[in-house]
Amino acid sequence: MIKTGHHLSDAEIAARYDIFQGELAMRPYFYPAVAEFIGDVSGQRVLDAGCGPGYLLAELRRRSPDAELYGLEMSAESVASARRRLGKGAQIVQGSLAGPLVFPPASFDVVILTEVIEHLKAPEQTLRHLTPLLRPGGEFIITFPNGAAWLPFSWPAAVLAPFIRPLRGFLPHEHPLRTEQPIDTVFSHREVFALLRRAGLKITRRACRETFPYLLEFLYKFARKPNPPHIWRALDQAVSCLGWIGLGYRVFVRCRPA
Repeated sequence: MIKTGHHLSDAEIAARYDIFQGELAMRPYFYPAVAEFIGDVSGQRVLDAGCGPGYLLAELRRRSPDAELYGLEMSAESVASARRRLGKGAQIVQGSLAGPLVFPPASFDVVILTEVIEHLKAPEQTLRHLTPLLRPGGEFIITFPNGAAWLPFSWPAAVLAPFIRPLRGFLPHEHPLRTEQPIDTVFSHREVFALLRRAGLKITRRACRETFPYLLEFLYKFARKPNPPHIWRALDQAVSCLGWIGLGYRVFVRCRPA
């Protein structure tokens, strides 16, 4: 794994996230895709841990209007943005995932960490810290970027990109030469799966999106498309069904306490 910004304090990290004015976002397809993977949460109590400006919560609210939704976020600007976006549709709390728990044990049926693992200093310990929030039978929904999906091109790109800037397009977005985040980590899918097992979690379902991300980079750049082409959905589904998760850049997993 390759790390950026792990020396920063939590206060420094939160302040740097505030610079983004609470509007960090993934590509438009992403939040509906995650909500589809999560499924119907009607009547359930759901926590989006590290909810950012609330895009996923808004999508869940649209699909399951009677779900009880909560968000936890460290950046004050993102909290303000999420509250504006959700209004009374969700309760947004400011706080650190690694800090004292602001919710009592057994509060939630689902705890979501969407593109959060790579921004934590100690993800294994954080998952252990959050596990008591799950009700019996509850589960985590976790998404994360898979740096291994950029192989083998990321190896020579990492060497040459400091001198040939366009080659940064062959690096994961979490790489120090490319990231805009104050804290980031380039994980492979295998590293995250091992991390989840060490945290006492059992994976029950896996899927991936953005297969062959280095090819998508060309399409984003030259076709000026905000999302992957429609054909990529079929490719992602085929790769997920075959179990070739390592080919996808965005990995989705469901897991429960073992």
